[in-house]
Amino acid sequence: MFFKRKKEQDEIVLAEAIANTVDSEIFQGILRENNIPFICRQQGASGYLKLIYGGLFAVDHIYVNKNDLEKAKELYESFVKANEDIEILDSEEK
Repeated sequence: MFFKRKKEQDEIVLAEAIANTVDSEIFQGILRENNIPFICRQQGASGYLKLIYGGLFAVDHIYVNKNDLEKAKELYESFVKANEDIEILDSEEK
C-alpha cells in the first residue's frame, strides 16, 4: 500500500519541450515562483551542446509531477501569450 501511494506521488510527466534557452530559464523561474517542483533534462548530447554553444542546439525537456501538469501547462500558455503580446507591441513600434 505504501509503495503504491509513493509511486503515484512521484510520477513525473513531460510538461514542455523548449528549444529557446532563455524561454526555458524564464519558464523554470515561473515554476519556482509557483512552487511547482520540476526536472530539466536534455536528451542525448544536447546537454553538452548547451554547454559548448550556449543552448543554440539544445532542447530542454521540463518534467513535473503528474498532479502539477495542468497548472504547469496553464502557466506556460500564459507565458507564451504574454511573450507574443510583447512581440506584437515591438513590431508595431517599428
